[in-house]
Amino acid sequence: MKKLFFLLLLVLFSIVHADVIVEYNTSLAPEIIKTIKINSVDYFNVYELNKTFKAKISDDLLDQRVNVNIYHEQLIFLLDSSLVQHGSDYFNMTYNIIQSDGKYFLPVVFIKDILPQILSNMLKWESNKLIAQTPIDNSIRRIVLDPGHGGKDPGAVGYSKKNFEKEVVLELALKLKKKLEQQLDVVVLLSRDKDEFVSLQQRTKFANENSADLFISLHCNAHRNSKIDGIEVYYLSTAKTDEARAVEAMENQVVYEYEGGKEAVKKYDDLAFILADMAQSEHLEESFNLGANLQTALVNATKAYNRGVKQANFYVLRGAFMPSVLLEFGFLSNKEEEKKLINSSYQEKLIDSVFIGIRDFKKKYDQMQ
Repeated sequence: MKKLFFLLLLVLFSIVHADVIVEYNTSLAPEIIKTIKINSVDYFNVYELNKTFKAKISDDLLDQRVNVNIYHEQLIFLLDSSLVQHGSDYFNMTYNIIQSDGKYFLPVVFIKDILPQILSNMLKWESNKLIAQTPIDNSIRRIVLDPGHGGKDPGAVGYSKKNFEKEVVLELALKLKKKLEQQLDVVVLLSRDKDEFVSLQQRTKFANENSADLFISLHCNAHRNSKIDGIEVYYLSTAKTDEARAVEAMENQVVYEYEGGKEAVKKYDDLAFILADMAQSEHLEESFNLGANLQTALVNATKAYNRGVKQANFYVLRGAFMPSVLLEFGFLSNKEEEKKLINSSYQEKLIDSVFIGIRDFKKKYDQMQ
């Protein structure tokens, strides 16, 4: 009875304001997509799709487009155009998308005519309202932490020759997993939870098979110059600087030494086409934003030298179809930084910082506003 009364109110409200009623085919309460008149045409703010369908929304000003992921389908709206792209198909909304004060407005015809065509198995326009399947929750729920190296691969060796990267990052990963699961509504999986060797390809395969929403690879750095120090974060792309290429070469060296030499490298290099794959490239901006959050939090807390957020072509990040970054917590080859990296209180600073970076990214990612 209450639902019927609410629906009557919605109908009356929509008649007066020309708003759109969205009714779900479950027990979820109906929603209203609020509309406004622009040049005598009914429009709505694109973020109404987030409220109503939990859609993921992002803009790409460089390519002049707005991306909307709804029910796991990617739609691309071309700015200053009436066209919307879905896969290889284009649909004409008759009226252009409008950008104003950082907001994007779509014509209501998109909701009434075009969206039900594109998502005919999820939506239908019926009796002056939109009937919809239950929205899909696109929020970050599952995180894969990837402690680098392990087993026969020690990773970076400390200045003292007593500490190894594989041990330090595993300890950090175990502590970080506990904190994330205690304080965020997430499940955290580890690519390894003990001292064992895991190939780089297996790590991202593990993340994909477990439908991870984030992939974070944890590392410590090394340099032949023992005075080099600092924290840096990488996301996938072709290495842009000599320093980035050096770190890339060091982290990829595991393939030469422990995974079969030249043949194994060829196997990874044959995957280079993935960089152009939409399923991965759409996450590059999100990966950068995640990396920037993490780098800022880490440097603020530790006061370590800020080596920045960089791009490099790490094998371990290839094929991860979710926002992905590689953290370098510091240089074990630096005498003072090695002491810090094995110190429990300093490790807590690192863990708290990564937690803050993930928490803040998750909050913005989940809202997409």
